[in-house]
Amino acid sequence: MTMGALRILGAIVVSAACALPAAAATDPDCDPGTIISFDAPGADTNPADGNGTLVAGINDFGVVAGEIVDSNDVYHAFLRFPDGKFTVFDAPGAGSSPGSYSGTIPNGINDLGEVTGFYIDTTGTPHGFIRGAGGHVTSFDPPNSISTFPVAINLAGDVVGYYADSGSQFHAFLRKAGGKLLSFDGPGVCTGGTSVGCYGSAAFNINIFGTVAASFGDGTANQLHHVFIRGADGKVQLVNAPGAGDGYGQGTGCPGCWLGINTAGAIAGIYTDANGVYHTFLRTPEGSYLNIDAAAAGTASGQGTGCASDCDVSLNDHNEITGNYIDAGGNYHGFLRESSGKVLSVDPTGSTATFPAAINGRGAITGTYLDSSNVYHGFLRLPSRW
Repeated sequence: MTMGALRILGAIVVSAACALPAAAATDPDCDPGTIISFDAPGADTNPADGNGTLVAGINDFGVVAGEIVDSNDVYHAFLRFPDGKFTVFDAPGAGSSPGSYSGTIPNGINDLGEVTGFYIDTTGTPHGFIRGAGGHVTSFDPPNSISTFPVAINLAGDVVGYYADSGSQFHAFLRKAGGKLLSFDGPGVCTGGTSVGCYGSAAFNINIFGTVAASFGDGTANQLHHVFIRGADGKVQLVNAPGAGDGYGQGTGCPGCWLGINTAGAIAGIYTDANGVYHTFLRTPEGSYLNIDAAAAGTASGQGTGCASDCDVSLNDHNEITGNYIDAGGNYHGFLRESSGKVLSVDPTGSTATFPAAINGRGAITGTYLDSSNVYHGFLRLPSRW
């Protein structure tokens, strides 16, 4: 806790930087917002354990979903409500053996309070789940799945994600609210599974109209990454950002990198240029592209606005975007791209690495940060207009 911090509703309110580096001139238009740091009940906060509170999403009512890692190295799901109260839950069938890193891991939440994610059972196998607003949990797996990873749920209750088959090949899936499951892949997807560096296809987001944002690795020698849009009618449209490189492992999108989509069908994600530098892009529904780079992002290979894998990019209906950037020292920071186009840094005080997960329709950002004791904490950034 920083000196002078105030405790409100069981959380710690800390300062938020408007811009980095510190040498930048003071920006009178900057919205500093308010960052609330929190630890969910039962989270392991022992120094050096590498556990704690990990955040996945937020809905427009300010309900945050995520998971804790307890002192037994077991995952449990939580919901944090705007008044600071928590609900902790476990999916039936989730493992709980000490040291197993099994348990329940949410990934997405909608405005009805429905949550999707996966649980790891006693054999170490991940299965998908949906938790209804009333608390009932339904588990599911696409046919032929040996590992299921739901990522997002829309207001209609449709879920998207990805799964691995017996050949360790990943496929995107869509589970309709009624339970019907569809599997699909990007055009020209690689084959052979992870043993040959092929991560296949994955769906990362879906809007209320059933438009899905997904990505895949192709079957060329350079195993390029591509983003694609799958319409509700099943038609597929490729999304390749201008400036994306065509060297090995470059392109648009990255393995495990979540994509943002909004009601209008705009898409936000990451691309890697020919120099190995990461950038974030916004593709408008009309097909135009905007490039987004944080001012303090590094410009060498392995740096930039984004990352190589497992970064989240989130987009709301105001075209506000949150995600990561990596500075010249290799440090991870969060950013907010305002609807005006201004890009601000988002770092809780005490953070050594910041990982925003989602932004809601009111501009609230949630995510996770790591402190100097190697403990993860959740954070919530509320804009001044909140």
